[in-house]
Amino acid sequence: ISSLSMHPHLEGLRLKGNGMGRIGTTALANIVLRAATVLRKVDLSNNNIDDDGIEQLALALASNGTLQNLDLSRNSFITIRGWRAISTLLEAPNFILQELSVVRNEIDDDGAVAFASALTNNCTLKTLDLRSNTAITNKGWRAFSKLLCDTSSVKATYISNHTLSSLSYSVDRHRHRMPSDLVSSLDLNRDRSETHAAIVKILKHYVHFDMHPLFEWGFKMLPLVMKWMEAARDCPTDFDKDTRRRKLSALYQFIRAMPMMYVEACTGVI
Repeated sequence: ISSLSMHPHLEGLRLKGNGMGRIGTTALANIVLRAATVLRKVDLSNNNIDDDGIEQLALALASNGTLQNLDLSRNSFITIRGWRAISTLLEAPNFILQELSVVRNEIDDDGAVAFASALTNNCTLKTLDLRSNTAITNKGWRAFSKLLCDTSSVKATYISNHTLSSLSYSVDRHRHRMPSDLVSSLDLNRDRSETHAAIVKILKHYVHFDMHPLFEWGFKMLPLVMKWMEAARDCPTDFDKDTRRRKLSALYQFIRAMPMMYVEACTGVI
């Protein structure tokens, strides 16, 4: 491992199945990851890594702004303590990881909740491979459901995570254990842009869309709202895409709240 420090321009590192354990992982963190500033892909699967090792790895990666793919699969010695260290890493503003694989690590609901919480403001991670972590129950999946589509308010839905699009491959049996709304949100994030995903989620869960938060911008927001509804009509999703009555409802709310402004808009005064 020490010889790898001589390669600061290393972009890929595959150390799968080398039995590195705590000592090897700590050495890797201290020598290689701190020096290799252009690393994009690291495979440390099946290496007997434990909590101490993964914590050192997380500290080393905190300053990395290039890593896109990290495989930590089959390291079952890592407990919730270690996964919380990795979760904290996902909250780092300069950490741009796109794919994280933690297959077959005995991750349970606590681990799932930790990951979901860490991804609240994450806009880069697209794939979190949780295959063969059979201890995850409905509680853990629900944390991801809320992450991807928080229906507590329109604003909460709008600022939900619209980036994460995969928690496991579609052929994996876990997909069939996930709540249907979680599967729908994942599909939506994968198939649409983040903006369109947000729009569709709002229109899906709020049949009577409250326009009041938009009134402060006057009628300037109305054309944008209509455009959102048109975009939603073309989205492949599992809700009624007939937006005609929603458009009428939105228009009615604007006119009722600002009748004089509507008259002025129609007469060209504004």
